[in-house]
Amino acid sequence: MRLCFAYFLQFAIWGSWAGALGGYSAVLKLTGPQVGWLYAAIPLGAVISPLFIGPIADRFFAAQKVVAILHVIGGLCLLAAGWLCATGNQTFAALMTLMLLSGVCFMPTIALVNSIVFRHLPDSNKAPRVFIFGTLGWIFINLFIAAFCGGAEKPYFFFVGGGASILLAVYSLTLPNTPPKGAPAPGEKSDALGLGAIKLFKDPSFAVFVLCVFFASIPACNYFFPGIVPFLTQSGYPSPLALNTLNQFSELFFMAALPFFITRIGLKNVLLLGMFAWVLRYVSFAQGEFGLSLVGLILHGFCYSFLYVAAYIYADKKAPADMKASVQSLMTFLLLGVGQVLGSQMYGVIHDAYPPAIKEMTVAKLGDEENVKGPLPPWNDIQRENSAWKYLDLAATVSSLLSNEENQTVVRHLGTYLDTNKDNVIIPEELNAMTEPLVFRVGDKDVTYSKENLLEIFAKIAEISNSKDGSVSHKQWMAAQAYNWAMIYYIPALCIAVFFVIFLIFGRNPVETKKDDQLAFRAEVE
Repeated sequence: MRLCFAYFLQFAIWGSWAGALGGYSAVLKLTGPQVGWLYAAIPLGAVISPLFIGPIADRFFAAQKVVAILHVIGGLCLLAAGWLCATGNQTFAALMTLMLLSGVCFMPTIALVNSIVFRHLPDSNKAPRVFIFGTLGWIFINLFIAAFCGGAEKPYFFFVGGGASILLAVYSLTLPNTPPKGAPAPGEKSDALGLGAIKLFKDPSFAVFVLCVFFASIPACNYFFPGIVPFLTQSGYPSPLALNTLNQFSELFFMAALPFFITRIGLKNVLLLGMFAWVLRYVSFAQGEFGLSLVGLILHGFCYSFLYVAAYIYADKKAPADMKASVQSLMTFLLLGVGQVLGSQMYGVIHDAYPPAIKEMTVAKLGDEENVKGPLPPWNDIQRENSAWKYLDLAATVSSLLSNEENQTVVRHLGTYLDTNKDNVIIPEELNAMTEPLVFRVGDKDVTYSKENLLEIFAKIAEISNSKDGSVSHKQWMAAQAYNWAMIYYIPALCIAVFFVIFLIFGRNPVETKKDDQLAFRAEVE
């Protein structure tokens, strides 16, 4: 259980900002490429840290002490990022520097915590029982932030992540001593990036496997995470950060199911299913329907386990015994390093290529300014508010449970004032019945909307939506101010589909060979 708690905190740190930062970037009004670079912090850490921190940790210091030092530095970086955002002093350069330092410190701790786990578990086959706590930590921290820390709309998630990092730094010093492995044996070479495995590309089936999995991984995880909370938010779905934890809940099931599928259908077909799952989830998101979006979220465990985890297993079976470590290092470098850096950059470029039809309109008053451009007023889905989905708004639910006021969770929005029959459609008659300006709290300012402002906004959205009678539905209202998520998701789906077809035609199942065959294969490659 001591190891389980360490693993719980380890992935709670990453999970504290992995979803929330994408949503908070909209509050900071960052561009798509800037968001992409912030999300490249962790994969850049995967590229940089093995070159410097890995060799030092392996040769000179006990693993738990290195974990403590790195998590103190990483935690302070997250706390500093939160302080800059909370005080309004943030700049992209400062945030990028802090996130990069955090990523460089965080990535090697995964390998170090793994080494502690495997060194001290009596039975290494029970390691998954420890690893599952990493997923639980990711889920818990996101639900906590959604319930008590303002979700992705406030910068407090940085403080939660930084606090968890410093807590793990202190806690790691209580873990069993795990001394360094020492310098490599005579004749043994360090291959942190797995570049020694490139010679295996002379085997066509290995080359097809690596290239297909690598290129399919680019529009996968680190394309997905920066945009998922903004997508859920702009679609008007309840508590996006809490809803996003469906990804990790599904991971618990599909990770457990992976060995069954490998045994029954083989690794090639498992990888093909993983690629197809990514295509299916992006197509589901592109439809913009709540039910299909839930399907896309639940598919995460399928997508991750059947592509990434299966790729590591495939590589292990394919590599000769004396090159397995190099092949695994190469896969980590490509999938978690280069692939994710390119994926976040791809997201940034495509995101900005499909902006919303309406970002802002003239408002009567924005804070102390009058007749200036401001955001559209909020409008929640009333039907969903009156269903069980309302409890997913964890902040409102917790507030309601802690208060005796029955109306504690009532949120004032357009539907509250104008949608008299509660059908999620506002018609001209309902709008014309408005007798006084409406005031909403948007971000950190009060925004006042006059009847004339709202008539202008509704006329514009009715025109965009081809509404002949001037009525506007909640779905049309949300779509008008959202990025074109259909195209943002169709493009990566198409990219992955291309490599699905290539691997379907040219991919092969790995064949585990005997030792003599492995030596012969290695000699042939060399």
